[in-house]
Amino acid sequence: MSSNAAHLARESDSKGKVVAVRGCIVDVEFPETLPEIHTELRTGDQEEIVIEVLTHLSTDLIRGMALTSTQGLSRGSIVSSSGRSISVPVGEETKGRMLNVFGESIDGGEPLKVSRRRSIHQEPANIDQHVTTNEVFLTGIKVIDVLCPLEKGGKAGLFGGAGVGKTVLITEFINNVVSRYEGVSIFCGIGERCREAEELYRDLKSAGVLKNTVMVCGQMNEQPGARFRVGHSALTIAEYFRDELRYDVLLLIDNIFRFIQAGSE
Repeated sequence: MSSNAAHLARESDSKGKVVAVRGCIVDVEFPETLPEIHTELRTGDQEEIVIEVLTHLSTDLIRGMALTSTQGLSRGSIVSSSGRSISVPVGEETKGRMLNVFGESIDGGEPLKVSRRRSIHQEPANIDQHVTTNEVFLTGIKVIDVLCPLEKGGKAGLFGGAGVGKTVLITEFINNVVSRYEGVSIFCGIGERCREAEELYRDLKSAGVLKNTVMVCGQMNEQPGARFRVGHSALTIAEYFRDELRYDVLLLIDNIFRFIQAGSE
């Protein structure tokens, strides 16, 4: 066994005890092996409570962020380290599905058949892999393409109040990526209402573009930790389609304000 494998084996067997619980922030003491940053921890009667290591407070104490409800968690509860970071399923089987922050299906369909998973904490692409030429992303909407064209590989913000047509634009963008570019769209809902995610799911399905779309949602009723990390889950899926499967990818996040809000919480 290599030294790294031995380290992971020791870490996956390590146990800790909860020292303090403050909302979604949990302090855990590990007297033997301290888990690394971003390690997934589990606790609860059925290990249903998921915690991610955020920082090391001392040589035997970590501070973590709960991604699920901490109801029933108390001082002295046993916590186990998985020895790995949180991961999500990636690949063709995710197309047409609605997933949560852990990549579990929440659309009421068949359980997702997972053949490959990827950590949500990936190293960014090297600078020499970045494209240095500019190319316009044609949306098919004339007023956007003429007055405020979007750049392939770039970022753009869509501002607007309730009921002004943002979802209609999103649907048109997704439809254009599917038809013109034969690509894949990833929609990430951060802190949105359950009703809004369900309505968008039905709109995309009726428009015939859901089969080339992946929806990843951390909704308003979920823990701040889940809403804070769901963007990483969506980005991981999008990067796999781009880097490994060589698709043109459109990543839509609705909305960035609630991502910042979750971090503040």
